[in-house]
Amino acid sequence: MMYGLYREDPATKKITDRNISRTVRELRSNPAKGNILVFEQERALIGYAILIFYWSNEYGGDILHVDELYVKPEHRGRGIATCLFKQLLKAKYGAVALQLEVTPRNTRAMRYYCKKGFRKSRNDHLILTVARKVR
Repeated sequence: MMYGLYREDPATKKITDRNISRTVRELRSNPAKGNILVFEQERALIGYAILIFYWSNEYGGDILHVDELYVKPEHRGRGIATCLFKQLLKAKYGAVALQLEVTPRNTRAMRYYCKKGFRKSRNDHLILTVARKVR
């Protein structure tokens, strides 16, 4: 499913088996950093979300960043993501805000998230990748 997400909405960097494995290992061994949720229907996997936690001085608390959210195309429009957001707001994560990213060309997702109450922040999101050895 992760490859499905990146086929539909390509990232700046290519997704690899190595990155996926590292993400799963990291979140399993450090659950305070985040977790991966899987969505099932009749014992079949139909989607997933990667949740990352971090502290924000500006917001004065933990931010719950939805790093990735994917629902298989044939299961979209059935309320799965809506149910996820309702559960995230109810859950005892202690987050003061939910955050996510949307690529500019993904207008369908942007409309959906805005309908759910997400708003563009005042600041732009910038990133500087750092060359390092991968374990």
